Amino acid sequence: MDYAKVNVPFLGNAKIKNRAESFRKRLWDSSIPVDIEKIIELKLKFNIIPSPGLEKFCDVDALIASDWQDIYVDYDRYLDERYDNRLRFSLAHEIGHFVLHKEIWSSFRIRNFRDYYKLIKDISPETYYRLEIQARKFAGFLLVPPEVLIKEKDKILRKVESGAVLKKIEKNKLNSYIAIPLSKIFAVSEDVVKIALSELGGKT
Repeated sequence: MDYAKVNVPFLGNAKIKNRAESFRKRLWDSSIPVDIEKIIELKLKFNIIPSPGLEKFCDVDALIASDWQDIYVDYDRYLDERYDNRLRFSLAHEIGHFVLHKEIWSSFRIRNFRDYYKLIKDISPETYYRLEIQARKFAGFLLVPPEVLIKEKDKILRKVESGAVLKKIEKNKLNSYIAIPLSKIFAVSEDVVKIALSELGGKT
């Protein structure tokens, strides 16, 4: 395949958010955290396959095949509880490719590590970045719905006696402070929550 001819359409935050919300409402209830493994295995009927060496050879911990049947995950990280939240986000990221890039990703015909390695070696950095950033944003909106994030953020601030003082703190510092409890609620990393908080009320 000539990767130089791959065209990834621009998708704004609003469109990606809508696609993530539609997907979540169709395959999940309103409960948090979103159990992405359950969605993948029981609703989508995809196989999650622990694969030794995925992180080492491809520099990713999850990879979805172009036949939309298998998602490979790094074997060591899959068995290590310390990476649970990271892997949940990576799985949601791969589902982002399924939802947002189905036709494009199908044309890549990725069946194994070698196919993926060829893709990242030959595709232009700009095109690959657009694919990845869109899937990353989808994962964030899927696992950390903005409307729920706002409610949970307000709950935390109300519980803190110095909530009024906290609201006067510089935004990035405040986000770092409340990202800790919020990450436990949504079962994602603190970094994912910080990004989600920074984008609240931003341009869509």
